[in-house]
Amino acid sequence: MSEPLTLAGFIRQRPKVDWRFPDEFGLCERNLDCRQLCILEIMKWQGERNPIPAFLNAFDCRTDGLLLRRSEPVLQNGWSAIRFPSLSTDQLRHLVRSVYDAEGYCLIYYNAFEVPFSAYYRKHDVVHWALLIEDDGAHVTVIDDTGDPAYFDGYIGRIPSEVFFPALQSAGGSGAAIVRRNDAGAAASMEAQFARLARTSVEQMLRQGGLERLAGFVAAVEALPDDELQASLDQLEFDIHYFRRLRKLWETAAGNGVIPEVCLDSRWTGPLTEACNQWSYAMGVLMKWKRQPEKSYGSRLTGYLRQALEAERQLFDGLERLLEGRP
Repeated sequence: MSEPLTLAGFIRQRPKVDWRFPDEFGLCERNLDCRQLCILEIMKWQGERNPIPAFLNAFDCRTDGLLLRRSEPVLQNGWSAIRFPSLSTDQLRHLVRSVYDAEGYCLIYYNAFEVPFSAYYRKHDVVHWALLIEDDGAHVTVIDDTGDPAYFDGYIGRIPSEVFFPALQSAGGSGAAIVRRNDAGAAASMEAQFARLARTSVEQMLRQGGLERLAGFVAAVEALPDDELQASLDQLEFDIHYFRRLRKLWETAAGNGVIPEVCLDSRWTGPLTEACNQWSYAMGVLMKWKRQPEKSYGSRLTGYLRQALEAERQLFDGLERLLEGRP
């Protein structure tokens, strides 16, 4: 009897790992973040054939001046991630090895701002996730979408342990995690899950100030002269990309038949598509502005942001009307 295929072996069966492009479920870095993409690899290895419901979350919005945020997504539909924080380099190394030996993988999280083998080094002060798929003692093999080419060939890197673990520990906030599934926690139906997420989204965006905070973000961008906005282009691009992801995931779920047809209604699906488009246009302007810093793109950027805000208003109004049975 053959040995079960390891996660590393499962991943290496594919020509390459490239999260930039949609997989068989329509999932990629446009609609999932780094933690979710790592977990998706584990789900596929474990035989999950309908992963999108595990990643769908309700909408919310938090802002602070030019900072645009949403809550960290949680796993749904019976899936959960269990975290194990670490306090020292030796402890982290032992923890990772123990998890890897028991599970065949280890999810790693750390502050990417302080990790030199990450493209986020000294750029983005965020908690980043990677997936460790091999640990031979001397080296670790990691899947990471921000890996430095000095250690990574595309998304897969082989890093000396004497570099990997001290770097993670010095970054602070590092730890390990595993994924579990409890079928008893799965939604009774996709229709029930949609209704719960839609109600929470309407509550958070319409009644708890989410749209007002989003409007404040747009106003903050609009109020700054172009020379001051230019200093924040990287952060704006990062934040808008992250904020847009959940919208793109809902759009994927609707387009791929994951959300039941009875829940689909043009009063929210149309505005959702428009919101995705406007956020994407804003992203395009930011990337173009970074390539052409001598030009002025502030008014074009704020124009797309205002249209995105209006589409968001229509999106949550449409969801509310659907839930209340109003025309």
